[in-house]
Amino acid sequence: MTLTPDEALATPLLHHGFGGPPTSIELLADSLVGLHNTSPVGPYLSLRARLEGFSREDLDSLMYRDWKLARFRGMRMTLFVFPLDLLEVVAAATGRLLTSLAARWVRDSGLSLGEFESVSGSVEDQLQDGPLTVRELRERLVVPDGVDLPGVVARMCDVGRLAGGQPPRSWRSPVRRYHRWNDVLPDVDLMRWDETAATAELIGRYIRSYGPVTMDDVAWWTGLTRGRCHVALDNLGVEVVEVPGWPGPLYRLPGDASPTEVATSEVQALPALDPYVQGYRDRERLMDPARFDFVYDGGGNSAATLVCRGRVIGVWQTQNKPVEAVRYHLFADEPDTVRKMAEEDLASAGAMYFDREVDVIEVTDMTSLRAGGRSAMHPLDETVHRASRRSLPRL
Repeated sequence: MTLTPDEALATPLLHHGFGGPPTSIELLADSLVGLHNTSPVGPYLSLRARLEGFSREDLDSLMYRDWKLARFRGMRMTLFVFPLDLLEVVAAATGRLLTSLAARWVRDSGLSLGEFESVSGSVEDQLQDGPLTVRELRERLVVPDGVDLPGVVARMCDVGRLAGGQPPRSWRSPVRRYHRWNDVLPDVDLMRWDETAATAELIGRYIRSYGPVTMDDVAWWTGLTRGRCHVALDNLGVEVVEVPGWPGPLYRLPGDASPTEVATSEVQALPALDPYVQGYRDRERLMDPARFDFVYDGGGNSAATLVCRGRVIGVWQTQNKPVEAVRYHLFADEPDTVRKMAEEDLASAGAMYFDREVDVIEVTDMTSLRAGGRSAMHPLDETVHRASRRSLPRL
């Protein structure tokens, strides 16, 4: 079967909450196969772009009071926010990677396995009366200054002994209070799934929400070997489709019917590392290849982007100095209607990020991220540009 590029993009756009379902935080986190959480603000800004009326308190309640969503290191050993049933699938499918990571870390940390277990046990003892930050733990524990306590805590999270909770101060801070796993997630069993079945389930969910995808996409997104991915694809009985101009072969689940057209013409301001822009190894579907180096840095990390009808049309970033603001750059001379939609959504993103309304500033020139070896987290820094302020209606 041959699909047009618009038909092929319509399915992931629908599953990613653009112009249709899902309609809730939990459904969206499931449909995206996890909310990317390398940046503390990422899940909030990803949800803001997709769910009308979303507030930070909505996600905080699900994560830190109801514990229906939890942070866990999954695909590519990256932090995500998962619904609990999906967390079990991810843990079983990627568990070997995390076990190997933990073993290497202990070996390189200077701690013996016995010393690591001793420190871990002391951490769990200290948390029996409630959650603590790493700094608070160090103040209470008698451990040498040379012990990498943040690393110990991270490894304990990776194997389901601790769970990261709410930041004690700002929602934008990476500092967290940590809970004993069984105190907050007692019914989550990281060994519930068989590895082979979990791998097929995880890859099936990915193909359903992101497909059609290539084998390179599947292996890159999961972080698993191509051999394991091939076995999963065979078990899933995927079908092959073609899309003119896209690399192939492209796979989708049997019986999946693509919508005939992209469901939305709005512009979404997505955060850095958003699942939609970060979710593919083969990225020709998303933008002109000549613009790859303006969106992805040398590590393959994606900048905060402006997306219209499934394609990246520009990048943006927050600015703290000399004044708090949002800056953006469009790759082409877009129609006034597109520019207005972009600025309105950027104003909304800025209001959430800064807790107040801020100016939206256009940057007319931009240099490649690769040219200066710069990070995708700051795509518009160190550029020579002429910026024009635009007055926006109050939110």
